[in-house]
Parts: sequence; structure tokens; C-alpha cells
Amino acid sequence: MSESDKEKQKIYYPNPELATNARIKSMDTYKEMWKKSVDNPREFWAEEAKMVTFSEPYKEVWTGSTPEDFVGKWFQGGKLNVCYNCVDRWVEKGYGNEKSLVWIGEDDTVKNYTFKALQDEVSKTANALKELGVKKGDRVCLWLPMISELAVTMLACARIGAIHSIVFGGFSASSVKDRIDDSDCTVLVVADEVRRSGKARPMKKNLEGIIETCPSIEHVAVVKVTGGDVWKYEKDVDFTALVEKQSIECPCEPMDSEDVLFILYTSGTTGKPKGVVHTTAGFLVYGMSTNKYVWDYSCLIDLKGVEPKDRDVWYCTADIGWITGHTQIIYSPLALGAITVMYEGVPTWPHKGRFWEICEKYGVTHFYTAPTAIRALMRFGDAEVNKWNLEKLKMLGTVGEVCNWPEWKWYWDVVGKGSGGEKPVGRPIVDSYWQTETGSYMMVNLGAITPMKPGSCTFPYFGINPVLLNEEGEKNTEPMTQSYFAYDMPWPGLMRTVWGDHDRFVQTYLTKFPGHYFTGDYAQIDAEGYYFILGRSDDVIKVSGHRLGSAEVEAAINSHPKVAESAVCPYPHSMKGSTIFAYITLMQGVEKAEELKAEIVAHVRSVAGPTVKPEIIMFSDALPKTRSGKIMRRVLKAIATMADIGDVMTLSNPEVVQHLIDERAKLGEIKF
Repeated sequence: MSESDKEKQKIYYPNPELATNARIKSMDTYKEMWKKSVDNPREFWAEEAKMVTFSEPYKEVWTGSTPEDFVGKWFQGGKLNVCYNCVDRWVEKGYGNEKSLVWIGEDDTVKNYTFKALQDEVSKTANALKELGVKKGDRVCLWLPMISELAVTMLACARIGAIHSIVFGGFSASSVKDRIDDSDCTVLVVADEVRRSGKARPMKKNLEGIIETCPSIEHVAVVKVTGGDVWKYEKDVDFTALVEKQSIECPCEPMDSEDVLFILYTSGTTGKPKGVVHTTAGFLVYGMSTNKYVWDYSCLIDLKGVEPKDRDVWYCTADIGWITGHTQIIYSPLALGAITVMYEGVPTWPHKGRFWEICEKYGVTHFYTAPTAIRALMRFGDAEVNKWNLEKLKMLGTVGEVCNWPEWKWYWDVVGKGSGGEKPVGRPIVDSYWQTETGSYMMVNLGAITPMKPGSCTFPYFGINPVLLNEEGEKNTEPMTQSYFAYDMPWPGLMRTVWGDHDRFVQTYLTKFPGHYFTGDYAQIDAEGYYFILGRSDDVIKVSGHRLGSAEVEAAINSHPKVAESAVCPYPHSMKGSTIFAYITLMQGVEKAEELKAEIVAHVRSVAGPTVKPEIIMFSDALPKTRSGKIMRRVLKAIATMADIGDVMTLSNPEVVQHLIDERAKLGEIKF
């Protein structure tokens, strides 16, 4: 076994001082709490719900599941308002002058919102929405970059009981139209332009010829970001000016526990996005609970012995257009009374150490990002990290995809300052597995206490009972057996339905394994109970009867020291059914030599076996990705087989596609 393999198979430990003041101080306590939470979920979630302020108490924690309604109803009869819980109650408790949201602009403009300042701005924005005719239950579409107005407007919607539907700022105008039409939004809030890497780029202008075809839209509320001259539309409203003239007095609308808080669209296998519906009390309770125990940061709900001004500083680098941004930048941290950082720009502008500069300058203690970002940053070398003072960092985290060994080890060594040896110790890496549909973490390590295995999302969160199933729905008990990943009991943060299409919700998540929520993923568990996600069950390559998850194959390729990133897809093979076609991005300065292809194949054979080795390799300077950083595998598969690639408008780097098509053409027809 190589030294790298030995390092990969070690168990890594969080700095021991973190457990001293942790809310949960040992793994024995975690195991005891987890068992109680799945044996008696009503009791557990009733205790967690005490963190939330209800204006009217709920009558029942959970009504229970039926074959037709797996989720059940949570905290029925209760009345509450999410914005009140995130903002107003902290003002009422005397914390109005304490910091809440720190917004950092790409140009270094900073807005340090106290809870009172945030309350005032949210109330003015809520009154502006009301002036546009928005009322409880109406849908409001937000198509904004990562500006402070995005955070404020989503809270304003929650304040008056409107349902927000946030569309990632990098999506196309036609994607915005699809989401507006699906949920009949009455108001669209959009930026005039977006700042990106020092340049102003059009946003509002992109709606020309599209927004006119959205019959439900009554107003287009334009937020001034650059003040640029934009295409005018008869339904336009200067939203910046409208907000400015409003009163700071706006009462919070009492909402039923099961009233819809927001709709967030996510991709589906049919191509039509699914409007994932999250409700008020369940989403709030679950998000607060997960953040409180997983990250263990000091906050107003539990100061852990520090002064309010000395609270920990939480920085999640996600975009609010994704569920991570909803849960982990805005709702959960603010409801807990934390200090949360929101950054407008990209991690590599105006320089390659931008993330680390923010951590130093604002005293970040808890840092949460994606493997995609880690891979991008590690290519620039250790020096870009080491030039910044990161001594206040306590915990690191990763989200969005499997964190493979090379980036995990770099994150541990360079950012986490982890030790080596037989029992490595360092800043913990919280490896979180969850989905848009689940509301918050499902499988995750408690940062202060859980021993880590690289690439593993470790253990279930409280109230979560994962099961590994075979094709017949029977439980797999053998360690390291690829299985369908599901849960056999609901939790408060689980989505309630697909907007306007409950049958699709049932068919997608509840039908394959009745009595379970099916994630759509493959997973396996090792002999010590650690869970590993293997990739989508609909993203599988079957080679000679062996089902290979894309994550497993890519992890083997990425473990080669000259590989920065890879993506694989199936390619037709007359004998094997399929073989593996690999697209590989190399580390900076590495030559794209044919000899290196053979070297990579040999490496993969040695670390993962001959079945996993790629038979076709194409080098590329970049891979086609969505604007959230996800690799567009559909496009790669089409390029490999020289098929129609379809629409690539939502890619962040569409120019890469033509380059890959040209490179693929050079290979000519490939037959096996």
C-alpha cells in the first residue's frame, strides 16, 4: 500500500479543545441523542422547536406519515413568522445594536448590518412590496446577484407572508421565465446590471423580448446596482427609490406552521425544473437545529460564555440562488443570532486569495465552501493561503459534491493546518451531505467531536435514519456494497411537494421504495459505520456488469498528483456494454502528453482496479459547468458520443464546449 493510500485510510481528529466548550462533548453523547431522536422523534423535535418563537403555540409536533403522505404535518396549529425569528426578536431582546449580516462587495464596499438596521431595511422593502400589491401567499421572483438587497428582499417576503422564488443570478432570462410562469409570480425583482470580476454585465437587459410573455407579472422592480442604462419596460418600477421612501414600520404577518415559505427550483431528470416547496416552521426548526449542533458556533440563542460582540463569525461562500445560500447564509444563522458573512464576488478576483483575505479581515471562525472552489484554489499553490492570517479559523466545511482525497488532503494540510502521524489532529472538515429537497444536513459530522474519514459524510444527523437498499428494496448489510440511499422516516425540513405537481413529488421521491424518501443517490457504508456517497443512481456507468458511480471513478483519477479535476461518462462498448470516457484537467504547468494518459490509466488501475480505468482520455483546460459549479455531465456524454449537445445557455463557460467538440472530432470514430 502506498503512503498516499495509508494517509487516505487514516481517521482524522478535530482539535481536542473544540470539544471542551461544545454543546455535545463526546461521540457517546451523540450516539445516545441520535438513538433517542429516531426512537422518539416527536420528543426530540419538540425540544428543538423551543428555539423558535411561536406567536401561537402548536398543538401537535408531527401528525405522522401515511402511504399517501410520507412527510406528514409538522407543528400544526402553530403561528409564527420567519423574519420575526431572524431579526425582530433579537431587537426586542436588547440585541438591536449587535452585528447580524456582514455584506462585502466585490469592490470592498462593506455593509455591517446590526439587527436593528436589518429590521429597518427589511421593513422598508416589505412596505415597498406591499405598495406593488404583494400580499400573503403571492409569489415574488427574485433574480439578483449576491447583493445585500437579495438577503433583505427574501426576508421582506417572509415578513409579509409572500412566497419567494429565487433564481440563481447566472441563469438565463428564459430560465427566469420558466420559473415565473410555473408559479405565477406577480412581481419580479431584478438588478439593472451585475458586477463580475470588475466589470458590469447586463441583467435587466437580458429580459428584453422575454418578460413581455409572462402574463402573471404585474411589476418589474429594478434594483440599481451600477446605475447603468438598461432596457425599459412599461411595467418597470425603480425599486431602489421605492424602498427608500418607505416607513420602517411594518408588522410581521402571522403564518401557519405549514404555510409555504419559499419555492426553489432544482434540476430534474426530465429537464423541466422542479419547484421544491419548503414550509415555515419545519424548515426553520430543522435548519436551526443542524447549524447549532454541527458547527457549534456561539450565537445569541446560546452565547457559550462569550459577549455578544465576541460571537463567532460564520462565512458560507455559496450563492443564495441555491439551497445552501437560503439555509446557511440567511435563515439558519440569523434565526440563531449569529454573525453571517455574505460576499458578492468570485473567489479569484481581484486576486487569487480573496476568500482567505475575507477570513483574515473579518475574523472568520467557521468557513464553508464547495470542493469545486477548493480544487480551483489549490491549483494556485499553498503560498496563496499562507500569506493570510487564518488563526481565528476553528472549523472548515465542504458541500455540494463528494470531496475527493486530493482536495480534502490539501484543505486539511494547508487551510486546516492539520498534523500527520498515526493520529492526525487539526481544524475539522465538516463534510455535509444534503439536497435542495432536504432543507439542511442529512449526513454530517459534528465539527467539534466527530472523527473524520476523507471522502465520507460520516454519520446521520439527529432524527435521520438512513437505509441502504438493493433493487428489490431489501436492506444491504454488507460493508462497502453499493446501494440505493434512502431514509425511512421524515423530518421537519423535508420538502412538502413539487409546486403545482404533487404527483411528480410522489413519483420522484416516494414511489421507488414505498415508505421511504429516496435520494436518487448511491451510497455505501464501511465496517465502522461511515457513509460514503458514490454519486447519482442515474449517473452510473455499467462496465461488464459492474455498476460504477461517477464519483468513485473520478476520485481514482483525481488522486493522480498531476490531475486537477476530471469528469467521466459512459461510452458504448460492444463487449462490456459501456466503458469509461474521461475528461481531465491537469495541474498548472503540466504538459498534455500522450505518455501521461498511459500513466494516469496505470495509476487508476493500481488504486481502484482494472474495471475502473478509463479507456478514452481527453485533456481539457476546463470542464463545462453550471454557474453553481456543477459539471454538466449531459453535455460531456453528448460530446463523447458525438450527439446533439442541446442547450448550453446556463453554463458559466459555454466556450469550453466548442473546444471539447473540436478535440473530440480529432479523435475520430472510436469503436470497441
